[in-house]
Amino acid sequence: MANQMAAINSRIRSVKSTRKIVRAMSLVSTAKLQKSRARVAANIAYSGYYRQVIDRVSHLGAEAAADSIYFRAAAVANPLHIVITSNSGLCGAYNDELLKYVARNIPHDEPIFAIGSYGIKRMRHDGFLLVKTFDKLENIDQQTTSLLIYDIMELYRHGEVSSIDIIYTHYINTLTFRPARYSLLPLTIQPAGVQDTLLMEPSRAAVLDELVPLYVSALVYNTLLESKISEHAARRAAMESANRNAEQLLDELTLKRNQARQEAITQEVTEITSGSQGLGRKDDDE
Repeated sequence: MANQMAAINSRIRSVKSTRKIVRAMSLVSTAKLQKSRARVAANIAYSGYYRQVIDRVSHLGAEAAADSIYFRAAAVANPLHIVITSNSGLCGAYNDELLKYVARNIPHDEPIFAIGSYGIKRMRHDGFLLVKTFDKLENIDQQTTSLLIYDIMELYRHGEVSSIDIIYTHYINTLTFRPARYSLLPLTIQPAGVQDTLLMEPSRAAVLDELVPLYVSALVYNTLLESKISEHAARRAAMESANRNAEQLLDELTLKRNQARQEAITQEVTEITSGSQGLGRKDDDE
């Protein structure tokens, strides 16, 4: 009985220690979620301004835009996919759901730029064609993102890939986030909301050649931030679930400990009573 009590007390201490870690991770995820959400809001406006300028330039110079590689459809289909996962686990089904989406929609022979060590390991194991990888996701900024996608932009400019899309986890709210696919290149010529008579030097095509890579970089940065928000939300949900399970387990272990203590007390009372009765019979015999 003593061994059973010691084992239960040991488990209770272990669960309490784990619960403290889980609560700390939940608080950290909440703080990071709020910080990343503010960065996404600012970057959406930033990339939106880029898109407005591109739409106006491409609309007013439709011929120049049509000749630009950033708007022209390739003759041969050879798409490149950017896939964003996390560097660590403990975030529920966040990574698994996205990798299931990749497995359903991406052929194994199409090139992939994998971001996040979790996805890198899984996709490499599953036989996908990884042409570039990146796993340093902490403190990433827009300048780092521009350097990060430079190589794949060069592949697109030289016609080695026909299109670029990005697969990431789209954040809807703190409880809802799901895999999504967004086309980066080629762009489509959109009708401009206003007309103007801007003069551009050296040409509209040259302006587009400078603007489009910056715009694509802003989009990739935004999806990285959105993926981070989804990861933090998923981890917070997982930690809150783990905390509820820990509370339930503590209640069960406490009940078992009380039952074991009661059994031990009952056994001691029985032994004392039996011993007392035995001594009484001995006195009567004498």
